[in-house]
Amino acid sequence: ELGHEYGLVNLAAFLAQCMKETIQYDACDENNWDLFHNQYPLSNACGQLGQSYQDYTCPPHESHMECPLDPQMKLTATTHATWYGAPGPFFCAPKSEVPHTGFWDYTYWCHNPWNDPPESCDVYEGQKSGRFDNDEAVASRGGRTDVEGCCWWGRGVIQTTGRCNFGKLNYYLGAKAAADGRDAKYPEIDFCKTPDIICSSDQYSELKWIAGLYYWMKDVQEYNQDGWYYKTELHKFVNSGMTDMGFIDAISGIVNRGCHNPPCATGNVDGLEDRRSNFKKVLMAFKLPSVTSRPPSTLPPIPAPLLLPSLPAASKSPELINALLHRLNSQQYLIEQKTLSYFDVNGVKTLSDIYTFNTLIESIVYSYEIGHAGGKRFYIGPPPTPTGDQTQSTTTNNLDLRYGLVNIAAFLAQSHNEGILANACDEYHLDAIDGKYPISNSCGQFGDDYQEYTCSSYAERAMECPSVPTMNAAAASSGKYADSLYEHRPNFYCGPDEEVTGAFNPETMMTEVGPSTNSAGRTDVKGCCFWGRGALLTKGACMLGKLNHYLGAGAAKNGRLSMYPNVDFCGNPGSICGSIKRHPTLVWDIALFEWIER
Repeated sequence: ELGHEYGLVNLAAFLAQCMKETIQYDACDENNWDLFHNQYPLSNACGQLGQSYQDYTCPPHESHMECPLDPQMKLTATTHATWYGAPGPFFCAPKSEVPHTGFWDYTYWCHNPWNDPPESCDVYEGQKSGRFDNDEAVASRGGRTDVEGCCWWGRGVIQTTGRCNFGKLNYYLGAKAAADGRDAKYPEIDFCKTPDIICSSDQYSELKWIAGLYYWMKDVQEYNQDGWYYKTELHKFVNSGMTDMGFIDAISGIVNRGCHNPPCATGNVDGLEDRRSNFKKVLMAFKLPSVTSRPPSTLPPIPAPLLLPSLPAASKSPELINALLHRLNSQQYLIEQKTLSYFDVNGVKTLSDIYTFNTLIESIVYSYEIGHAGGKRFYIGPPPTPTGDQTQSTTTNNLDLRYGLVNIAAFLAQSHNEGILANACDEYHLDAIDGKYPISNSCGQFGDDYQEYTCSSYAERAMECPSVPTMNAAAASSGKYADSLYEHRPNFYCGPDEEVTGAFNPETMMTEVGPSTNSAGRTDVKGCCFWGRGALLTKGACMLGKLNHYLGAGAAKNGRLSMYPNVDFCGNPGSICGSIKRHPTLVWDIALFEWIER
């Protein structure tokens, strides 16, 4: 009955941070507020309190999302502070145009109509004093004396900052999502090229809130570090009567410094007392805590934080994976043309909309950084030899990319032949008997019986999918074929209702009724739901069961880390390929799991 209080407290915490970041200033763009040596350096646009916003990049497994650094970008903030003598708006520009930057002289009296020529306060509307002084280079607290590439200051209600955060907005909501063929709320907005649109757009005025809420949901609500899990702490705070301000202090640290227990690497929290006071004000406005604020004892407990599996530090090399990604990114065009394309029914070479380069990179990085099946990792080669150790031969810069590149090449070679060539996520009809394709091919092709692909070891038998004769499932796609202009082979399906199935005749393009036996002797499709899916057409009761145990609904049900908690690889295998629009990396994750596991 009191479950809504968790939502209200979550909203109060969000608003408390927004009040401190922007609302109190009625500003959307970050203000120049870091007074250093009694001056407001103009290079504060690069980062305040010693920070460097352009270096707020994504971790390796998300590096493909971040915005590129464009030293030629030129932008000016839309909003700014308005207090007496407040600095003008942030701006960024290349060194070729602005070789150095000075400071904002807030003591300067700018209204001098009697001067020759006359002076006025014209930097921004409502200005009462101050001016830009670029006579000499003035360093910020972080040491910058220019604003080249410094276009990533905070914007929106909670000050979305840095190339990673703007890149994620673009990847999930903007032009990048649209370019990859994914759903995009703002397909026409490139948040990497025009980050200023968050504050400048009248058409999309909601972006100020959207950017903040997106950040809150991704980085605050899902925060889980060193035993501090946001959702668990939220429940603890509400359940204990909403009196321990350590909760909001920790959130302030996450928002302002990136950790729940500052000082972190970037320093102490700015305005901690203000944020705490704001939180109390919003709680009071929400009439919290209420007299009956303690939740009922039947409230389901929040699960303990789920920690990512890890291997010894020596098993991973940030330098190696970054170098490998750089090489792959430099060859994106060739990789797409040679391996991530297929010939459509008209014989035209077409880039796959299922197997894309960016989703491949994301899956490879995850399978290396995190791993599958209890931490088994995708192999990219030995880590670099420590300086001075001559016992291992490596290539230029002490990094040998050959092993990783060959492993990826072998993986893509198999994937191209299995799933990419037909641009299909589900397995498709290939095994013809007397020129016709038995409908019972879904049970297995070329003499195989996928239900009998069971686990060999005793420990893994508990993972395998049970054969359920009453299960119904249908493939989401049947493939696209260059040599099949007049063939439209039907999708695989399984179900209990047909004792006898027919065969598809490509000459008449019709399914003929009557018993038709596949190469393994099956004439029905009962329990035949374990055909191949994903880039390698991963199939069988054992492998799909392992996927469910480690990545899917089975893992989530048992309280373990799950990449796809809503995908039941055993109970609803039709949802695997049916969910790729929502989970575009799934087709690669399935295949890489099998590659690593087998």
